[in-house]
Amino acid sequence: MEQNTKTTKRNALLAAFGCAVGYLLGGKLLALLPVPALLPERLLSFLHHCAAAPIAEELVFRGAIQGLAKPLGRWQAVLLQAVLFAVQHGTPAGMAYALVCGLALGALRERTGKVWLGMLLHTLNNLLVFAAG
Repeated sequence: MEQNTKTTKRNALLAAFGCAVGYLLGGKLLALLPVPALLPERLLSFLHHCAAAPIAEELVFRGAIQGLAKPLGRWQAVLLQAVLFAVQHGTPAGMAYALVCGLALGALRERTGKVWLGMLLHTLNNLLVFAAG
């Protein structure tokens, strides 16, 4: 029985890390694609940061990764997805901020069972950052 538990936890970790790496690599590949000049650069940036990114990141981190990591424990899954979310945000300041946001959004997902609430808050956060910058 103990071996099954260890195997389940190991598989949960591997699946969560695999999902995070896949998301990161997918984003890097998308960045290589040429951007059509149909829309102004500021509008494309808005669509990316305030629509596409919050939806994709919530589905991947709070949806898939947090769900895959549940065998580790409910709150361990929240912590793991938050750390992976933070790491993909690059700079130390960005990672610290993303870690706090990831913990809050993960706790919200854990308590409500819903990903869309996190999408809404993530979008609002990114809108504020976009407006400020």
